[in-house]
Amino acid sequence: MKDKLTILFPAGSFYPAQTGGPDNTVYWITKALTRRGHKAIISTTDFGQSLPMPRGRWLDTDYGLVVYTRTPLHYLPLGLVARALGKIRKADILHLSMISYPASLVMATLNTWFFGKPMIWSSRGDLDPPMLLRSRRKKAAVIQLINYLVSKDLLWFHSTCDAETQYIRDNFGTESKIIQIPNYMELPEPIVTTKEKYFLYIGRIDPKKAVENLITGLANSETFLKGEFTLKIVGDYYNEYGYGLVKQVEDLGLTNKIRFLGHRDGRQKEELLAAAWFTFMPSHTENFGIVVMEGLAQGTPAVASTGTPWQVLEEHNAGYWIDNDPDSLTRIIDHIHTLSPPQMKELNKNALRLAREKFSIHANVGEWEAAYQKMLS
Repeated sequence: MKDKLTILFPAGSFYPAQTGGPDNTVYWITKALTRRGHKAIISTTDFGQSLPMPRGRWLDTDYGLVVYTRTPLHYLPLGLVARALGKIRKADILHLSMISYPASLVMATLNTWFFGKPMIWSSRGDLDPPMLLRSRRKKAAVIQLINYLVSKDLLWFHSTCDAETQYIRDNFGTESKIIQIPNYMELPEPIVTTKEKYFLYIGRIDPKKAVENLITGLANSETFLKGEFTLKIVGDYYNEYGYGLVKQVEDLGLTNKIRFLGHRDGRQKEELLAAAWFTFMPSHTENFGIVVMEGLAQGTPAVASTGTPWQVLEEHNAGYWIDNDPDSLTRIIDHIHTLSPPQMKELNKNALRLAREKFSIHANVGEWEAAYQKMLS
């Protein structure tokens, strides 16, 4: 068995892009693997890159060997595939992301036919039932193609929670080989700041996230309406769902209590997380929900819905795990208003401890090393 491995990651977008959670989660994995002496090779695109990253040439970084290819059409990443195929013979493992991403299907199929490398495919929430309902015929066709074209002998799946493991079995069979590892992150240094009386929603503005339920829950809370607290909504809201949320807030007369801040990343995002009283994730479903983890790393407790795998919040007294209907949200909002300063201090301390004990990639990278070795054996 090899001590040091070479893992190839074809990725539609990648750090420092901030188009979604996988941009960071894959980055944290590759960085931790590189620190342990393994070789990560990342073939990606320039999608979502706001910085003047060098395009089209391999860069040797502290998170692996990476190339950012020019991709005018995100769903036709020919440069990504070409560069990945140029490195696949050197790889021990092929690590794919996103079930519905065309490049992942192309790489899995070509690997089956020509290269025979063990491969692991991270679902990244693509199989959540609400996500499957979107472009339903297209996604059903992709799943059929995977079942037909990709070797089950070579293929493993990666899930982050029990629900996602079940979704994989539902779509690819009960005999599917699955490795369940939660998302981990490179923990930042906590920002020293004063907590401010605002709740924070941060993430994609998408119907799956049920932000309208949170707004309704706040509107039904007399303590919120009469008190000091506000809600800050962070994310790109320039879409049909986002415009609907803005109208909902206007119709409720809450423009002075609920603010839409647009997209934030980097230091701005960390400062918002650090100063928040609570983060909220009222999603109908999530395979993980990285923003909860990012908030915990700044000592900020969370309220997450039971459609997410965050029951650990209550197990560690670092937040609440509740139904996402407006009435349940109103009750928890009213309860938060009653928390004393010592109780909040305890929640803040527990949030930070939970992040450091359970979600550090550098403390838990051994799980990925063991998974890759298991695949090779």
